[in-house]
Amino acid sequence: NKINVIAFSMGGLVMRRHVQLFGSEGFGKIIIIGTPNNGISGDVATLCPVVGGEQRECEDMYEGSLFLQKLNRDEIPENLYNIYGTGCDMVGGKGDGIVLGESAKLDTKNNFVINGTCRGKFQPMHLDLLKIEMYPEVYETILNILE
Repeated sequence: NKINVIAFSMGGLVMRRHVQLFGSEGFGKIIIIGTPNNGISGDVATLCPVVGGEQRECEDMYEGSLFLQKLNRDEIPENLYNIYGTGCDMVGGKGDGIVLGESAKLDTKNNFVINGTCRGKFQPMHLDLLKIEMYPEVYETILNILE
């Protein structure tokens, strides 16, 4: 028997690292949502230690960090599915207000882009991706993946 996992934001990085260290054979589908697969930058990186977490956790998520270099050197497992948002104007391009779209995207065919908007600087799409009433397509994408 295999389990399916859904992980959000930094939880997606944690799940990817687990799979990198221990393999993905015990998992059915691994779905990550809003994960900064290639790092955070700009204001988000600056504010991370203040509002987002411990200093070391934030440093691991910085674009170009040693942690992300190690994480991204291996091939992406075929049972990993990546859902991310875009549509918010951010320094460096479009994203979900926290993670740039290009930073979330993985080198896999299993990328699913959700187009939307930020409701404000302190109400990013990143958090709204988890709200079914705002982004039912995230839920529908998860259901389609799990079928």
